[in-house]
Amino acid sequence: MSEGITPSAVLAQMEITKGLSEQARAELAGQARLLRLDKGKRLARRQADNQLSGQRLFLVDGNVVRACNGLEREIDSCFGLSDPVELFDETGCEDDAIVTQARCLLLGVPAALLSEMGGDGAQLNELDLDDAEGDFLTELYEQINSNRLELPARPEVALRIQKLTADPDAGIAELTELIQSDATLAGALIHATNSPRFRAAKEITSVRDAVVRIGFSNTRMLATNLALRQIFRAKHQVARDAIAEVWAEGVLRSAYCSLLAQKLNLLDQDRALLAGLLARVGAVPIIQFFDQRGSAGGGRQELDELLEKLLSVTGVLVINYWELGSDLVAVAEQSTNWSYQAPEPDYASLSIVARWAALAHHGQPRPPAAEIPAFACLGMQPPGEDGTLAELEGSEAALDRLQSMFET
Repeated sequence: MSEGITPSAVLAQMEITKGLSEQARAELAGQARLLRLDKGKRLARRQADNQLSGQRLFLVDGNVVRACNGLEREIDSCFGLSDPVELFDETGCEDDAIVTQARCLLLGVPAALLSEMGGDGAQLNELDLDDAEGDFLTELYEQINSNRLELPARPEVALRIQKLTADPDAGIAELTELIQSDATLAGALIHATNSPRFRAAKEITSVRDAVVRIGFSNTRMLATNLALRQIFRAKHQVARDAIAEVWAEGVLRSAYCSLLAQKLNLLDQDRALLAGLLARVGAVPIIQFFDQRGSAGGGRQELDELLEKLLSVTGVLVINYWELGSDLVAVAEQSTNWSYQAPEPDYASLSIVARWAALAHHGQPRPPAAEIPAFACLGMQPPGEDGTLAELEGSEAALDRLQSMFET
């Protein structure tokens, strides 16, 4: 870790502050505070509140384990390569604490000043909302901040499975043990393995046999599918139809993301698949809140208008809540922004191209590819008039296979 890192240097790279003027960042840096903690140090939320009153605390460089609401979660950040991660946000409890796993660099930023300058995520004041929509969003935020409306639970086991199966030293025993820690997931995996797509001559009755039968890669995809699908739930018909459409779109976008990452040899294929599934995850709390609020009687048109305007805001909320990283935050934030232009290939650009390809797949309206910066960012050839992507020529069978995996 460089001892020469300054608050100004960190703020210039942080996603929520890099868009501020130099003068604003300088003012913020003047009141910010860097902390260096050696390995094995414990810092509780209450202790941080006492030492850094009124400041938000970010991990700039290093690795910690955060104990939050009885669950432990690893958090890491690398200055210059990843966005600093907030350690104690509004989703935790008073007894939250972190334990450093390496020497760490932290940054405390004055919360009030940060909010005043507008460096606090998606800007709600830029949304064109009518009074009813504004009331809906206000109530939604109040529900979330008071813990009366839970955001979708982080698919913990699925994410741990992705990490484990990426480890070349991991074996069947470790993967089996991890899947068995979630009874619902274990049962669903065995059921899926006995479906016509994977069915063997002998019925599969154990998680170990299921993993052996379908392999690490398929297990990883099925686990991601089964875990995420559980959050796409609603009660009333209007909401159920809407959430089913969001899931179906996510499946197709995910398949395109995964194939494009592979064919272009850009980014990580598994994270690309996850990016496609989560591009519209912000729809889940909107639809569920609409459902619980009794708004289903208002009809599909009202819900679609809310989704169009609030999708990015709530998507950022969910991804931040799950602590999945700034790369996937950008995917949710830019999920419907055809004009998004990144300086280098990223998952947000990949997701945008995948969305365009999915629309073309169904023959639905879409802007000309030449007007979408994401294609150039990824170094892709202009698609044909029929929407065919040259990079995916001959990949129809692979696309069908990926989609069917998520329909199992």
